[in-house]
Amino acid sequence: MKGLLAGLAIVAVGSSQAPACVMAPPATPEVQRQRTLDFQASLWDRSQTVFVARVERRGPVKIKGAHEGQEAVLRPVLQLKGPPVTPLVTVRHTHFTSCGPAPFLDALHPQAEGVFVVYSSSAEPTGEAVIGTLAPKALIEPRALEAWAKAYARAAPR
Repeated sequence: MKGLLAGLAIVAVGSSQAPACVMAPPATPEVQRQRTLDFQASLWDRSQTVFVARVERRGPVKIKGAHEGQEAVLRPVLQLKGPPVTPLVTVRHTHFTSCGPAPFLDALHPQAEGVFVVYSSSAEPTGEAVIGTLAPKALIEPRALEAWAKAYARAAPR
C-alpha cells in the first residue's frame, strides 16, 4: 500500500526537473479507505481487461544503469473483465524515481505474495499496458469483488 500511495503522490516539478516524491498527507482511516476505493474504481474503469494471475517467476532487472528493479512473469488464472487472457504477461520496473523503481505495481514487490489482480488498459495485455496489480487482500472495490465471485463460481468444479 505504501508503494501505491507513493505512486499516486509523484508530482512533476517543472518540465526540466526530475519528479519529486511527495507522500499523501496523513488521513483518517475513513479518508484512506475512500482514497483506496477511488483508486481501485479508477483502475477498473480504465481497464479493458482485468484478471487474476499468479507469479510464475520473479527476479531482479537493471534499470538504465546502476539502479535495480524487479521483473515478474504472470500467468492468468481467472478472468474478471474483458476477453480471456491466455499468454504469460511480463511486468517490470522500467525507470527510477525519487520514490524508487517504477511503475509502482504490487506484483513487483520482492516480498509480495504470489497472486494478484491485474488491470490492463488493453484487451491484449502487455507489460506496458498493465496499469495496476493489487494483492487480493487489498481489493475493496465492489465491482471487482463481484466479478471475482462470479468468475470463481463459474470456474469451480461441480
